[in-house]
Amino acid sequence: MKRNAGKIFALLMSGFLIFAGGCGASDAEPEAATEETAEENASETNEDNNEAEESGTETDAEASSDEAPAEEASESDTDPSLETAQTQEDIPSPVISTPSRPTQEELLAGDRRTLVGIVLDATRYSVSIQSTDGTSYYLTIPDSGVSGNLYSLTIGQIATFTYAGSLDDTALLVDISDSGLITGIYVEEYAFAIKIINAVKTMNMKALSDLTNFPVFLDTGNYSGPINTSGEFEVIDSEKIFSEALVNRIVNYNLFDLKFTDAGFVLGGNGAPNITFDIDDDGILGIIGINSAPANDSTKD
Repeated sequence: MKRNAGKIFALLMSGFLIFAGGCGASDAEPEAATEETAEENASETNEDNNEAEESGTETDAEASSDEAPAEEASESDTDPSLETAQTQEDIPSPVISTPSRPTQEELLAGDRRTLVGIVLDATRYSVSIQSTDGTSYYLTIPDSGVSGNLYSLTIGQIATFTYAGSLDDTALLVDISDSGLITGIYVEEYAFAIKIINAVKTMNMKALSDLTNFPVFLDTGNYSGPINTSGEFEVIDSEKIFSEALVNRIVNYNLFDLKFTDAGFVLGGNGAPNITFDIDDDGILGIIGINSAPANDSTKD
């Protein structure tokens, strides 16, 4: 009995050891598996992080590569007009040289010429004249003065003018002398005609009225008859008096064509439009007729 009990005890002990060893092995294996799994997960995590970093780097590189063409495009899309403007700014402007005007000394040292004309206006600085062909010129009085009696020069006077320079630009009056030209018209008539021309040029009804001896005969094309007083005359529509035809003819009239007729001194020539002036019974020059109607206009009220 004792041997059998000992065998049974030995068997039980060996089974216990085998069971205990099996349990230990099974417990160790999960722990090892767990450690291996953790290491694998950590390795995979690191690989994922590396891939993410590499992909991020690639994304940044791609983004930067995408931005670079945009910058290049913005540079290439520059407004061509600005480039043209910059190019034009870089091109130096051509230097245009203008000839300098000659000095008075240079003009006075040059050639001298003469011209016969009627004095239209005169000041201490200049003289305006109309030549025999009807052209008006402006002569400047130089600092050195003028030979001849400049102070006795009057509007309407015919004289011979010596000048230096060009009549179209820088004519300097050098000398004034009497003219041998005889026209049959006195200085007073020329001077009065110039006053009429200036009044018509400025279309001044009051100035024209002051030069008129009333009653005056008026023909506008729509009206033909006498105007008895300056008050009646000055309230007339100025456009009826200063017609385009009258202004053009009087302003451009050549005083050397002025002649005395049976009707008086006709400024503007024969035929309408014209202005006639004469001396009244008191010896006063004045306008006695104004014909502002266009030529061949027979329309009457």
